[in-house]
Amino acid sequence: MIELAISLGIVISLFFVEVFGMAAGGIIIPGYIALQLTNPDKIIGTILTALVTYLILMVISKFTFLFGRRQMVVALLIGTLLSIVSHHFLFVNTEVSTLEFSAVGWVIPGLIAHWAAKQGFVKTISMLAITSVLVRFIVIICFNGSLLPELFK
Repeated sequence: MIELAISLGIVISLFFVEVFGMAAGGIIIPGYIALQLTNPDKIIGTILTALVTYLILMVISKFTFLFGRRQMVVALLIGTLLSIVSHHFLFVNTEVSTLEFSAVGWVIPGLIAHWAAKQGFVKTISMLAITSVLVRFIVIICFNGSLLPELFK
């Protein structure tokens, strides 16, 4: 399932970039987000981490020449640091369960923030939502309607 979701995410993301000219936060991101659609707390954590990374990136870019490869590296570094922080501190214990607002992966928030700096945060998150849901829908169809297929059989 993981390989299928990532591969579909790449193909669908590339299709949307070519047709609409907007990226979904990086070409591999929709597949990873599609795998986490059953964990809304992690999706929220990823978007919040990407948003904070994006805002920090915008502040830094007011004082430096930050574009291209430099912007990508700075976005990845900030996103990785904030992602690590989210893994250790952004969880809430309730009586019923534990909500983990940690980001998905370490690099994903930085990639989302990098593309958001290029095309806007709302456009990036919108494309990410559309492509991720589409990837998840196709994965569900491929696994005969199973919403949570076994990962390792």
